Amino acid sequence: MITLRGASVHFGARRALDDFSGSFAPGQVTALVGGDGAGKSTLLRVLTGRVAATPAQPGAVTPRTQLGYMPADAGVWNNLSVAQNIAFVARVFAMSSEQTRERSQLLLARAGLAQVGDREAGKLSGGMRQKLGFVLATLHSPSVVLLDEPTTGVDPVSRGEIWSLIAGAAAEGATVVFATTYLDEAERCDQLFLLDQGRLVASGTPDEVIASCPGTVWQAPAGAGAGAADDVPRATSWRRGDQLFVWTPSDREAPAGFTASVPDLENTSIALLLAGGATLGADSLDDAATAPGHPRASDAPVVLASRVTKTFGDFTALHDVSLAVHPGEIVGLLGGNGAGKTTLMRCVLGLEQVASGRVLLFGQVPSIAVRRRLGYVAQGLGLYPTLSATENLRFTARVFGARSGGREFSAARGARAVARPGERALAYAHDLGRGPVGALPLGARRMLAYLCAIEHDPELLILDEPTSGMDPLSRARLWRELREVADRGVGILVSTHYMAEAAQCDRLEMLTAGHVSASGSVADITAGRRSLVVHAPQWQRAFALLRDADLPVALDRRMLRVPGASRDEIARVLDGLDGGYSVTEAASTLEETMMLAERGGDAGGK
Repeated sequence: MITLRGASVHFGARRALDDFSGSFAPGQVTALVGGDGAGKSTLLRVLTGRVAATPAQPGAVTPRTQLGYMPADAGVWNNLSVAQNIAFVARVFAMSSEQTRERSQLLLARAGLAQVGDREAGKLSGGMRQKLGFVLATLHSPSVVLLDEPTTGVDPVSRGEIWSLIAGAAAEGATVVFATTYLDEAERCDQLFLLDQGRLVASGTPDEVIASCPGTVWQAPAGAGAGAADDVPRATSWRRGDQLFVWTPSDREAPAGFTASVPDLENTSIALLLAGGATLGADSLDDAATAPGHPRASDAPVVLASRVTKTFGDFTALHDVSLAVHPGEIVGLLGGNGAGKTTLMRCVLGLEQVASGRVLLFGQVPSIAVRRRLGYVAQGLGLYPTLSATENLRFTARVFGARSGGREFSAARGARAVARPGERALAYAHDLGRGPVGALPLGARRMLAYLCAIEHDPELLILDEPTSGMDPLSRARLWRELREVADRGVGILVSTHYMAEAAQCDRLEMLTAGHVSASGSVADITAGRRSLVVHAPQWQRAFALLRDADLPVALDRRMLRVPGASRDEIARVLDGLDGGYSVTEAASTLEETMMLAERGGDAGGK
């Protein structure tokens, strides 16, 4: 058991960790949740011994030989092959050749990397590189495993595979602590710590944290009429899919048209942060009237891809893919690494030539002139890290010929809530200061990239993973923006790796190996799909047996979810398990449905 009591860390005048207390037990998975500057990485570094806390924390630091640590950048050497990475780490921990061979073969097989030993790490996909990072961190069978955002920016299928590796380490008795911004992951853990600006906001099991939700979270259908949305304060309201939520400090302040909701971990986290003084409003972003918009002259699609096929040499990246985005519609792209999401976006933008089929933007072949009518946020954001926020904004404005391109920020215009998107963006950039964009928190950079994309008042937005790595408040704020933009007639095509965001979209297109494997809402895609849930006192042994039988098992606290398996398969694998077990059914998640599509299986439990 590792225990911290009143641990604090200062970097100059800044307190990065403020009076943190908590324990971490063997065989348990603990999530550290929070945004940029919350203290997650600092806490992990305290546990590694790389940063000293005050007062001293005797017994909190694990000996190096028993510690496995994976940094946020995966900790792999990109210019070395997978095999060379493993050989180097094995030498560092003085592992014998036999130990290295047995352990690496086991971990690489579990990670799905057994066939890429000769490939350079830098040429692996993002998900494969993160899985390699986990293999390197656990190669020497450490008793404590510390992971810094191992799944940020990773596709849902790879996220599921990494989570299976994490669960495997816990099943073998390791103490596992990992930082994450994905609350669906935190909800699977034995315990979580919610951090904000270095202070501990909430802790306990996911159910205990949800039970601690302060005040009341109210909800109303977002389409129930303008009145409900207009009467709630933007600083404490947000939107998820077709539902509008507002938080109040007590249950005696019900907004008109709203009813009390049963909070989940996402809404609880937002409520806890709001109760601590955070806000969903933001100076220059606080006026809904400033969002761009285009009255719908027609319902003609702003994007139309018809039977598109794209090849790179002998490799077919897209096969017979069709897609349409209409004005005011949010269409989400889902899929694992190599599914074709980014390639499809590049074809839509006219940056890649299709082998067959056709793509139209606003009814025309993509061209530079046509692209001026859209806004685009690339996966890498497209910001210049050495320039200030205002300089980035003005450069982008000049490229698109927006009015704000030659202007300086005017406090007088800002005070009037800036009626145009360009003025609004200038006000936000001014609030971020004159420092380089590269030094800003990720949430601020992502919001700036979004504002750069909308300042010329586009009719279409194309966004490649716009919220990756953002905290719950920043995500809620950006998605509120996107819903308001869509409500004003702008079409939106967005890719996302966060399954909770999929419900924000009006329609989803799920890509598997370059073709559309499913289409519709989350409910449409998961309809009729069932997963089996195994309850076993000896869950560690049950997990190992199911995993070694090549069944897609995932740990959900102390339950084991097995999508796509039959009761007979589970009975055969777990026959004779000490302590017995029971099996129930549950609706499959979107992530499980995607994973089975990748495996070529059926998501229905029998």
